Amino acid sequence: MVGTAALTAGLLALAPALACASVLPRNSEQQCKADKKPNIVFIISDDQDMRQDSLGSMPRLQKLLVKEGTKFERFYSPISICCPSRSAFLRAQVAHSTNITDVRAPYGGWPLFNEFGYNGHWLPSFLEQAEYDVRYVGKLMNGQTTNNTAALPAQGLVDSAFLLDPHTYDFWNPAFSTPAGPVEYRFDEYSNDVVTEKALKFLDDAAQSPDKPFFVGIAPIAPHSHIAWNDTSRAMQIPIPHPRHADMFPDAKLDRSRDSFNPDVPSGASWVRKLDKLSDENVEYIEDFYRARLQALQSVDEMVEQVVQKLEDMGVLDETMIIYTSDNGFESNAGHRRQPGKTLPYEEDINVPLVVRGPGVPKGKVDKTSVYSLTDLAATILHVSGAQADFDHDGAVMPLTHELRKRADWNGGAKQFHLSEYWVENVVEGKYAKSIETGNATYRGVRVVEGDDIDYAYAVWCTNEHEIYDMKARLSCGVPFVLQRRIDATCTCCAMQKDPNQMQNIALNDLSPSSWHGRLHTRLDALLLVLKQCSGESCRNPWRSIFTNGKVTTLKQALDRKYDDYFAQLPRVKYDAEVSVEIVEQV
Repeated sequence: MVGTAALTAGLLALAPALACASVLPRNSEQQCKADKKPNIVFIISDDQDMRQDSLGSMPRLQKLLVKEGTKFERFYSPISICCPSRSAFLRAQVAHSTNITDVRAPYGGWPLFNEFGYNGHWLPSFLEQAEYDVRYVGKLMNGQTTNNTAALPAQGLVDSAFLLDPHTYDFWNPAFSTPAGPVEYRFDEYSNDVVTEKALKFLDDAAQSPDKPFFVGIAPIAPHSHIAWNDTSRAMQIPIPHPRHADMFPDAKLDRSRDSFNPDVPSGASWVRKLDKLSDENVEYIEDFYRARLQALQSVDEMVEQVVQKLEDMGVLDETMIIYTSDNGFESNAGHRRQPGKTLPYEEDINVPLVVRGPGVPKGKVDKTSVYSLTDLAATILHVSGAQADFDHDGAVMPLTHELRKRADWNGGAKQFHLSEYWVENVVEGKYAKSIETGNATYRGVRVVEGDDIDYAYAVWCTNEHEIYDMKARLSCGVPFVLQRRIDATCTCCAMQKDPNQMQNIALNDLSPSSWHGRLHTRLDALLLVLKQCSGESCRNPWRSIFTNGKVTTLKQALDRKYDDYFAQLPRVKYDAEVSVEIVEQV
């Protein structure tokens, strides 16, 4: 389906995993073992955006997690759709490593996860082996059904209550797995409230073994679209809030000040550029959709408060790391003339919330520059728990705590790049879905953020169309102000501009190797060339695959003109053509 490029030189062999973490130096191993393992509560919402500030609608989360912990603003989904993203997290791998690329057969779903042998070689089992009491309630992934739950039990858990298809996305008629096998139907009960009820019970049960650390995963469906369990069309409708929240946010509006909001001029690439401007009626519907998402999140906000209160009542709040995130983002602001959805390479789709509170985690901190993903979060959970994967995973350990920030130099500092991937058809949600013609949304993309200088988004579609967006304020020629004299002393640009909403595609400009945009393109493309087929160390340190001598470790360094000829001769990321190349040592 997709042409690949094999970079055969410069990939580092990963040393055997250490007992406490996959990438800690050996002299830290004993200290890690001596540290008390934290309890971990992992809360993952469904389809929650970061760009439209959905977290701002959750006052309890703001008070109990954001103010008491660290919020990461550059946190991403490895693949912006439910099951593949969750699979990537559960395996601490990027999506092409898991090869779970869709929500259903033949390319995804719980049966395929089992067929690949991942059940038992995943985060719950690794935590179990590290002597954790592991429990999970809510949505695990698509394809867990009322028909196959008994035949495909999840391994590594003491107790579980997974939401089961076709009831998973029905806000008022959930169905849950049980360890004994029979399905538990909860008709006419609100799904998020039942998940909260079960989560609190799991915490009580875990407290019965006070000498054993626990991991409790909690996965409500909000703010995902509603899908009625008995609707054979599986139509994705506006989320349904609980009646106690249905009148909230009456004044919530779409952000019409964004230049991406239902623009007069088409934007994006491929079929996105062919979308018609939305009617006023359509925009009003999307606004209702957006408001319902905020309302549906209120039961999750209440869940956060009840979980924190339960941990405090148990006397273990200060010993517990609470992690709040989502599987993928969501577009619900009529951006690029789009209907509600989540599968494209734009920031709304891939940028997701991450807030962490716990022992050693800085309080009230907002991290605006570190770039991490759910793959890295899983690797970090393995690290802080002292667990160990039985394969070479792709994730980089995040410096969540004060201690890990001090040790950041052992992994080259904060991660500054992220790989996004997607396969096959676009997903459109809401009542206008069937009237909109979209198409194949297969792409590979990379985000690069380096301090105040560098903030780029790059994507290559299966049509071989390219998108490059400069997400920060720049001079009109595209050169960051602080880099202007360093990179190109002849640049005479003066007008400042910024493109955080990804409307001005730099790839439509002159991309000749001698131009600024062309040089930027060759560097981003080389980085994507490595990441799109990376594994293990090359996912964590892709620049080492490009510069085997280790002289270049950032995009800023790679933009030096002395590397122009080297980058110009590298192969390009493209589809429908097999390319095999060996990168040789460069000057």
